[in-house]
Amino acid sequence: MATFLDVTTLANFSVIFVFLLVAIGTYAMMLYLKPFGMNQFVNILLSLIVAFFVIISPLATLIVKSIIPFLVVALVFVALISIASGMFGNVGVESLPGLKTVGLIILVIALIVGSLAIVRENIDVPERGEDFGKVSTVIFHPNFLGIILVFVIAIFTVGLLAVKQT
Repeated sequence: MATFLDVTTLANFSVIFVFLLVAIGTYAMMLYLKPFGMNQFVNILLSLIVAFFVIISPLATLIVKSIIPFLVVALVFVALISIASGMFGNVGVESLPGLKTVGLIILVIALIVGSLAIVRENIDVPERGEDFGKVSTVIFHPNFLGIILVFVIAIFTVGLLAVKQT
């Protein structure tokens, strides 16, 4: 028997919800950041293109579907804190200017870590059959040696650029 509490059929429409969420979120960020000025057509077109690219990729759709519940809980928590602080006087984000930036940075880092965890679970990496339990295998691996070479070049480049020219 179907009841109004049965929400399993909403899973079939999750792609539409993801499309709408990404399109509206991208459009809102475009309006806030104004990278193209006040050109509404470019903002709408770019947000629709980004949303279309997200629903084309099953991994990106999975990331959005997995991250959004945590984002909503965080935003509801922020709203509750804002309401509670308003009850005790006019203490808000305006009185603490750095709090808004710190909260945004923490939220962005949490979203990045969450999405990278989902990517790590769902991506297939081919096995090379090497035993990385030995230190010598890790140290003499070509990828590790390449990273060390890039770091050495970067250190010398910064060092030579920082030296006072006479």
